[in-house]
Amino acid sequence: MKGDEFYYLPQPIQESAWNLEIQGAGQSNIGPNQSYPSHKHPAKYELDWNKGRILPGFQVLYITRGAGLLETQKTPPIILEAPVLFLLFPNIWHRYRPNAEIGWHEHWIGFDGPIPRQMIATGAINSGQPLFQVGHHDKLLAQFQLALDEVKNEALGFRRIAAASVLQILALATSLPLRTEEENQPMRATVRQACFLFRERTDNVVSIESIAEELNVGYTYFRRMFKLYTGFSPKQYHTQLRFERVKRLLNESDLSIGEIAALLNFDSTFHLSQWFKKLAHSSPKMWRKQKLEISKL
Repeated sequence: MKGDEFYYLPQPIQESAWNLEIQGAGQSNIGPNQSYPSHKHPAKYELDWNKGRILPGFQVLYITRGAGLLETQKTPPIILEAPVLFLLFPNIWHRYRPNAEIGWHEHWIGFDGPIPRQMIATGAINSGQPLFQVGHHDKLLAQFQLALDEVKNEALGFRRIAAASVLQILALATSLPLRTEEENQPMRATVRQACFLFRERTDNVVSIESIAEELNVGYTYFRRMFKLYTGFSPKQYHTQLRFERVKRLLNESDLSIGEIAALLNFDSTFHLSQWFKKLAHSSPKMWRKQKLEISKL
């Protein structure tokens, strides 16, 4: 499991042409009886349970594990049980925290702009209904991870890419709760949760047997049904996710190949290079060089 990380961005003087500006992003794994928040944040974002907090912009939080409590100016206390997503609205008092006995794993993004404010005006989102029962959804988690990677690396165009991720998150959050019929099919829901777990754990090689055990399903049956629904074996699916993440880091970050190997827990730079070459038929160094040359055309 990754450690805590968060990044806050200085805001540009000119308004974004995308009508949505990223203010920060992060993720945090809070264990039982651990203080929350676990780190000091800038003054205007600091959260004190006794005082609560009022933000100038929006935040969206995706709780993927654990449980906790949310209370806002517009709602009574709400018990949170993962997986759940909630929105914090500008100028609305709120407070939230994980259950002390359980903790939680949160992913969050701060943002503001004409688009989300227009969504309030049209009723697409409502401060009186901040909760979205989205389930464990692979595509949703991918957008949080993409936004965090972009904010962390600050490569050219990162604000636009992160802003697009927020739009995807808002679209998914307001749409996924409506898709209850498909989610009520037990094995389909299990496969979707497996996809989610595979994406959440792209920073490590995972045991397919342990995933099946975690989902309380037989290993052989799990492998067969996973391939039926996705077209990939579980191992192929997770390998492809790691491969895509390595390519994205090579293409969009300034991290060295050694740093990428360490970030994704490869045994060594050599191990990553050999693994990548089998999949891409090119070394990571050569692949990055070719992409750079293409981008200059």
